[in-house]
Amino acid sequence: IRNPCSLKMLVNASTRGSNLLLDHNTMGFNAYRSVGEWLESLKMGQYADNFSESGYTSLDVVTKITLEDLKRIGVSLAGHQKKIMNSIQELRVQFMNGV
Repeated sequence: IRNPCSLKMLVNASTRGSNLLLDHNTMGFNAYRSVGEWLESLKMGQYADNFSESGYTSLDVVTKITLEDLKRIGVSLAGHQKKIMNSIQELRVQFMNGV
């Protein structure tokens, strides 16, 4: 067990912002002009054709996508599914808040 006095002083957690809830990629619901632009912002542009061919042509419709829908339209990698679903959750919140 270490002596607490010998430990270095850490920056007070209350003086620094939390990055856990901040997405540095978030532009806001109205900032994207198209589903393709939104996907490009996520570095998931390779799925733009999958979305449009499946009828997801507006962000309003995209906010209704489920994980099963993503799998059905060809987003099979778990990491890509998670990234897209997290962004969809943010879009839903922004849409509900009228951002």
